[in-house]
Amino acid sequence: MRKGKIKDVKRNYLSVYLPLIASDGKRHSKNVCIAFNDGEKPLFDELKKLTSQDIKKAISIFTYKKLIERAEKENRKPTELIKLLLAEKLINKSKKINRNIAVNPRKIKKWVGILKKNKIDGEIADFLEGMISDDRKSRGAGRNK
Repeated sequence: MRKGKIKDVKRNYLSVYLPLIASDGKRHSKNVCIAFNDGEKPLFDELKKLTSQDIKKAISIFTYKKLIERAEKENRKPTELIKLLLAEKLINKSKKINRNIAVNPRKIKKWVGILKKNKIDGEIADFLEGMISDDRKSRGAGRNK
């Protein structure tokens, strides 16, 4: 695992090496470089003590292919996923990090109204309306159980 710091830039870096099996069956090592800004210093301070193998064990991901698959599934960058999983395991051991965004349907409905009033109707308005209808469906489904 590489540990580094660039001068005059408030970022710290760690590298995690993950095995990657090429299409020809040969095994290679893929380096994933993770940048930490000043706000993530507590996480970086915990991680700089760990080896690449320790990090892989903590996140329970041992190959580059699995990392990419999980990151795509969660619609995140691989480095974001690693930091999120590590924060859950090492920093916030007793509490889970909220991975979802809270949606206020009344505000979204107001935004849709403003968009339509200003004739900015289109994909964004459809997307916002979809969020409201999805939210109502999920709340309604919970009530019927």
